[in-house]
Amino acid sequence: MTTQVPPITTAELNATSTFEGGQLATRFVGTADSRAMKSIDSLLKALHEEALRLQVREVTIDLTQLEFMNSSCFKAFVTWIGNLQDLESPKQYSIVFKSDDNKHWQRRSLEALSCFAVDLIRVET
Repeated sequence: MTTQVPPITTAELNATSTFEGGQLATRFVGTADSRAMKSIDSLLKALHEEALRLQVREVTIDLTQLEFMNSSCFKAFVTWIGNLQDLESPKQYSIVFKSDDNKHWQRRSLEALSCFAVDLIRVET
C-alpha cells in the first residue's frame, strides 16, 4: 500500500516508504550527503505524521543499502526522535533501524543515535 510519505528520488539517494500488514517502513539506498539534508528532513516529518495517522506501534528504517550518511542528515533523525519523545506516551511508536554490520559508520552512528531514546530505538543487523 502506498503511503502519504513522498519518496526521495535523486541521482545520489532514493528513499521509499511502504505500509503493509500494519508495518510502516522506509528504505534508503545510495548516499546521503548535505545535498540530501532538506529532502531527508521533509521525508522524516511526513513519515512521523503518517505513523501518527496510521497509529502504528513501530516504524522500520532500512539503511542496509545506504553507503554513507553525513552528520547533517543524521541531525534530521535526531530532530525526528526528539519530536517522537515529545509526544504523550500512548502516541509514541518505536523505531527499528536495519543496518549493515559491514558498514562500520552505521554501527557507530546508529549506536550514538539510539542513545537519544533508548526505550524507543532498536538497531538490527
